[in-house]
Amino acid sequence: MRVETYYFDELSQAKTQKVLSVVSEYLAANPSIEHIVVASTEGTTGLEAAQRFKNKTVIVVSHQAGFATPNENELKDDQRERIINEGAHVLTATHAFAGIARGIRVELGGWQPTEIIAVAFRTFGQGTKVCAEIAMMAADAGLVPTDHDAVCIAGTGRGADTAWVVQPAYTQTFPKLRMKACLCKPLEF
Repeated sequence: MRVETYYFDELSQAKTQKVLSVVSEYLAANPSIEHIVVASTEGTTGLEAAQRFKNKTVIVVSHQAGFATPNENELKDDQRERIINEGAHVLTATHAFAGIARGIRVELGGWQPTEIIAVAFRTFGQGTKVCAEIAMMAADAGLVPTDHDAVCIAGTGRGADTAWVVQPAYTQTFPKLRMKACLCKPLEF
């Protein structure tokens, strides 16, 4: 099997359409992949993916409530509704590599194992870390199977600049997560 990786020369939300095109090409050659998991903060990328991949099961993963501002979610209700109306699922949950571990670090100091794992994933780029994270979050929510591959789409800041073929795992079975093929990512980050 041959999988080509497309590298971007810089970080930019302007890469989103190219990422979606790269994923479309991969899916055309690999139609057995049924699930697309996409990170989306305010919903723009999630809505674009939901519209583009109507023939697949699309899961849009938002930031958890309180991520940026206490008692608020960056994915507003109207945008969430638009995504759902396109047939996609929206998942809002605690970030797999954060949660209590981040709370301990921020409030008390000291790094926890899950945040160290996140730092290790970031050595491949922020989008790669997020792809691993959203794969586990979607598995924990029962929205993707753990015995089939999914395509995960994420980015650095806003938009998308990264896509991976991932075999999801539950957070409790993290070592079974498989980052199988990088479809695209920034070369410089």
